[in-house]
Amino acid sequence: MASKGTIVVVEDERIVAFDLKNRLEALGYQVDALASSGEQAQQRVELFRPDLVLMDIHLEGEMDGIETAQRIHQRFRTPVVFLTAYAEEETLQRAQATLPFGYLVKPFKSQELHATIQMALARRAAELAVERSETRLRLALDAAELGVWEWDAATGQITTGGHSDTILGSAQEPLGDTWEAFLQRVHPAERDAVEAVLREALADRFPRNLAFRYLKGNGDVGWIETHVKGYAGVNGTPARLLGVIKDITERRRMEERLQQAGVVFETTLEGIFILDATHRIVAVNPAFTAMTGYAPEDVVGRDPEEFLHARRHGDQFYPRLETAEGGQWQGETHCRRNNGEVFPAWKNVSVVRDAAGAVTHYVAAFSDISALRRAEERLHHLAYHDPLTGLPNRMLFNDRLDQTLERAKRNKGRCALLFLDLDGFKGINDTLGHASGDLLLQTLACRIQQCMRRSDTAARLGGDEFVVIMDDIAHAEDSIWLARRLLDALAMPVELAGERIAVSASIGMSVYPEDGTDRSALLKAADTALYSAKSQGRNRCCFYTRELASRAAERMSIEQGLKRALEHNQFRLRYQPQVSLDGNAIIGVEALVRWQHPQEGLILPGRFIAVAEESGLIEPLGQWVLRAACAEMAAWNRATGRPIRLAVNVSARQFARDGFYDIVRDVLAETDFPAALLELEITETALQIVEHNRKPLAELKDLGVSIAIDDFGTGYSSLSVLKHLPIDRMKIDRSFIRDIPDDANDVAIVEAILSLGRTLGLSVTAEGVETEAQLEVLRGFGCSEIQGYLFSPPRPLNELQGFLAELRHRADPCNNMPEPGISVLH
Repeated sequence: MASKGTIVVVEDERIVAFDLKNRLEALGYQVDALASSGEQAQQRVELFRPDLVLMDIHLEGEMDGIETAQRIHQRFRTPVVFLTAYAEEETLQRAQATLPFGYLVKPFKSQELHATIQMALARRAAELAVERSETRLRLALDAAELGVWEWDAATGQITTGGHSDTILGSAQEPLGDTWEAFLQRVHPAERDAVEAVLREALADRFPRNLAFRYLKGNGDVGWIETHVKGYAGVNGTPARLLGVIKDITERRRMEERLQQAGVVFETTLEGIFILDATHRIVAVNPAFTAMTGYAPEDVVGRDPEEFLHARRHGDQFYPRLETAEGGQWQGETHCRRNNGEVFPAWKNVSVVRDAAGAVTHYVAAFSDISALRRAEERLHHLAYHDPLTGLPNRMLFNDRLDQTLERAKRNKGRCALLFLDLDGFKGINDTLGHASGDLLLQTLACRIQQCMRRSDTAARLGGDEFVVIMDDIAHAEDSIWLARRLLDALAMPVELAGERIAVSASIGMSVYPEDGTDRSALLKAADTALYSAKSQGRNRCCFYTRELASRAAERMSIEQGLKRALEHNQFRLRYQPQVSLDGNAIIGVEALVRWQHPQEGLILPGRFIAVAEESGLIEPLGQWVLRAACAEMAAWNRATGRPIRLAVNVSARQFARDGFYDIVRDVLAETDFPAALLELEITETALQIVEHNRKPLAELKDLGVSIAIDDFGTGYSSLSVLKHLPIDRMKIDRSFIRDIPDDANDVAIVEAILSLGRTLGLSVTAEGVETEAQLEVLRGFGCSEIQGYLFSPPRPLNELQGFLAELRHRADPCNNMPEPGISVLH
């Protein structure tokens, strides 16, 4: 028969103890042990863990039964039933404090004992069931990190359990026990709404689920989720709210991050696709569809190697990715769109693992870098090509020439270098504007390319300079045919700004290996030949020779010397008188520059003016001449009291420069030279600039300065220019005077120019008059002014003063000049 329960009997009288043991066993109970003192009782309970302890109040030792029961209850939670002969009020109160399960007063019958024990065991079973239920609830709350709270609407008190204090308060600052304390933990922005919902739940007793922000004990803001329901009071008691709470701060952060990730996934411009562990697509974003043309339903479940990658990844790609540092790979690849188009992409692939470290997914993001590659190609092209013409620039030219020379050396062959420079391009650029100049360069660059062989290379070095590399020629002369084709093609007119403009070019040629064995030597040789071609009259080609090299060296020496001459004031002025044939009187002088070289002595302008023009030094030199001449002649005028006209040559480059008018005005003001006595001589070449920009000329005329056309008949001019521009004088070039009266053509030209001048109302001066025969012809044609060695060579100002004093001494009483041709004038 099964035991009805296990019992430890505590009784200090042994006979009573054994009697009680027998009675209990007779009733079907198992007596585990007998004890006579409180110490023994605790030991037996700890050892046997009985279902019940029958405790006598009066025991041996220091502890009585009541104290012993108290300790057993605290340590073991074992129910105790008192068996005692004492029933005093004090004893009962002490026993009651131990929460006993029964109290029998001796003597008692076995049925009373049995009933008491059964009630005690039943009560204990109920308590254990409750404890187990509470334990399960506590463990569940602990596992879920939940808190429990109850609000008594009548008292306003809140009772909490579980993790409530740590959620709403902190270990150091537990939650207060009032409704107001609870509400103070709710974020101010949501406090009223939370209170309203909770009161509604209290009123209608429907469950509510809400999440809201709360203030932690340290001032941080967190999130709480609560499930709450209202319950009506029992027997008229007030209602109450009962709920559970959970800190969902971290969950909300994760949700926000997931939401942000979702927004990024949906809105990023990068294409994203997610693969499962078997490399099958499970999701793609809108950018993927926009970039590739594949809709999600077209690709989900497919391996991207089947359709997306233009070049398949190797079999080891994913194993290597999984073992790579950070589980990530990035690099350039090529993808294929739905229409078959292949495009370059920058791709990033990352491995996604679960908590155990197993691969669950792969995330791939890629960008279309077609525009970047095109930009790089464009930048590369710009780095090696001229942006205006599209021809190779100097950097690419250097590389191509080095390669050509290397092949020629290896094959023991020849190659040629042609250096092209446009004649008069600066004048066109200044006259018609840079837009027209650019269009001209583009047109001529196309013509150059059309003339070349496929194996040749053309490049633009800058400005109006072009070069052509001829690869693999049999003879040096083979380059002549290309040079002539280029000259013919470049000389064809070009439509610019509504006008047909014809330009020419000069070409210098050098040949490997005769003229140089490296790039620098060949370029220098071709440049030297180019200079020679220009000096021979332009629109021609010229081979390099050692004689040209010598002249180039001299030119460089002159250019460097000119710079030093400007710095050290080595230039001098000479003045050549201009004579009126009508009255045999000196009416003016022309200022001519000389270079007083410290080693070579006096150098005539024929050796250095052309170099000054080409190097740009003509502008500071021209300003010096204008200023010095005006200053010296102003002093002359003040000293003699006989003012005469001063003619100063102005180059086309000077005249085209912005601010030339300001320079002339300032010089006149600084030197106090009268504007009415200043005559500026410009060449016919400068007329191209004047014709398209008449403002500078008009300003000079308003200033009172006279304008003369120097070397008339040798350059570009038209009757419309002479008709419409405020020109005062024409000067017949000495080349037409030199051979008269013997050359009938020159005689006819001179007569025509003089007639033209009279018709247009212009003064005409003949330059270079050296013989009596020339003078008679000019006098016969009605020429009114002459200039030349027949009357006087150019002289320093002090010599000119003495010369004129001598002339006055020989003059007639009316102070007229002697007739030209007498010995004193020579």
